Amino acid sequence: MLEKLWPFGRNRVRKAFEEALEKAFKDVEVLEPLSELSEHEDHYLLRVEVPGLGPENLEVRLEGDQLVIEGEKREEKRTKHLSEIIYGRVYRAYLLPKDAKKEGITARLAKGVLEVKIPREKHPPEPPVRIPVEEA
Repeated sequence: MLEKLWPFGRNRVRKAFEEALEKAFKDVEVLEPLSELSEHEDHYLLRVEVPGLGPENLEVRLEGDQLVIEGEKREEKRTKHLSEIIYGRVYRAYLLPKDAKKEGITARLAKGVLEVKIPREKHPPEPPVRIPVEEA
């Protein structure tokens, strides 16, 4: 049915669509990696997917109350027949939880997943504070 509506045929439509997608994704300047943060009794565990990045082109640092993960996935120059991999700068900043310790943070990269272990400070739980409601 598509051939009846579009005079170029299915292969040309598909090629045009793929070229449009390729052009759209080439303009991507910063890639935000997928991540998850889990809470444990004595630490937080931040897992970030960074496939194709090694320790040599990945940086983990603290900037104030933020944990920053930055790197670059560089494209190798070669003849390609198909390219669906997105290359570019990887950047993500995470606000540290209030009870996170800035000392003792460790990072480990395995199988394309960066694991950042963030120690927690032990504080006694604060009791709730009741605020009286006045009638106007």
